[in-house]
Amino acid sequence: MGVGPLAKNRKPRDGAPMQPHTPPLLLCLCYLAACSQQAEVAKITPTMSHSFESLTIDAGAEISDLCQSWTLDNDEPLYVAKIRQRNDGAWHHSNWFFVPESEYPGPDGTWDCDERGFHDVAAALAGGAFFAQSTQTFQELQAFQEGAVLEIPPRHKIVGGVHLVNVSAGALDTALSFDIETVPEESVRVRLRPIAFTNTALDIEPQAESRFGMTCDIGIPSDYNIYYVLAHYHEWGNYFRLSFVDEDGGDRTIFELSNSIGEPLGITLDPPINSRNASKLRVECGYINDTDQPLTYGLAGHEMCVFLAYSDADYKIGASSGDNTAMGPNEDGIYMNETACGGVLAVPAP
Repeated sequence: MGVGPLAKNRKPRDGAPMQPHTPPLLLCLCYLAACSQQAEVAKITPTMSHSFESLTIDAGAEISDLCQSWTLDNDEPLYVAKIRQRNDGAWHHSNWFFVPESEYPGPDGTWDCDERGFHDVAAALAGGAFFAQSTQTFQELQAFQEGAVLEIPPRHKIVGGVHLVNVSAGALDTALSFDIETVPEESVRVRLRPIAFTNTALDIEPQAESRFGMTCDIGIPSDYNIYYVLAHYHEWGNYFRLSFVDEDGGDRTIFELSNSIGEPLGITLDPPINSRNASKLRVECGYINDTDQPLTYGLAGHEMCVFLAYSDADYKIGASSGDNTAMGPNEDGIYMNETACGGVLAVPAP
């Protein structure tokens, strides 16, 4: 069923394209495991599942102001090894967190994010990142290596901000569900924490290919390993690279891909990639803007450059962007940009 008056359908801005580009052949440039990750979906053994109520979205409409929640009623910690997301279409993306059940008080189900003061960063700090959906995927699996888990403390709930875009010719009722595989505590060897960067300083050249790089010193005191990476951009995105940057300025690729939306953009790194005491992380996003207008950061009709990673560092880490410097086209005609790192937040995890 639909959500009635809560489903505030928003039309795209005039001239904002709604139809996604046809994805080119998926090129997994670093790890062949990324190409076969969807085959792993069949290997999940759910120990708990949940389907959220259906949302009704009109043809050509956008929903970006709704949240959904599910109280776990867990008296003991949960050790989450795998999460499978499935939906019925029009789910542009969604970001999910685990938070104490006292956060965002009110009935579970679907509710207005602003009315309860929901914000991604605040939710991550109150609990942790649970799952992030690749743009416009119908299903995908977030799976960790054997013994690596997200630990959800007792009396927590799952909460997510959702973004839907309906490019079909008719109204659509669509729902999202999770299957979760947990493991016993004696199987746990590594507890994972999130790292997330966001570059909002995008000014993407029209009728051209562009790339934006941002390097941040995350300032944590010891080496660590990255276990999982998920890239996020919209329909003009065609490139992503995450790397460690050493003291001498040299960088080492963690994950690199060339792909458009509609396919899962996450990868389980097996084995995990060690930082070797590198103090900096660098993220690069690339775009092909075939419109006549610059593209900036935002929801439908705009672009993003975001990643979520999970590491065994004893910190929850986030970084935002500062000012962008346009470097002009390189020898291949790609417009290069360097974005200053803005604020970095490294919070010791319990």
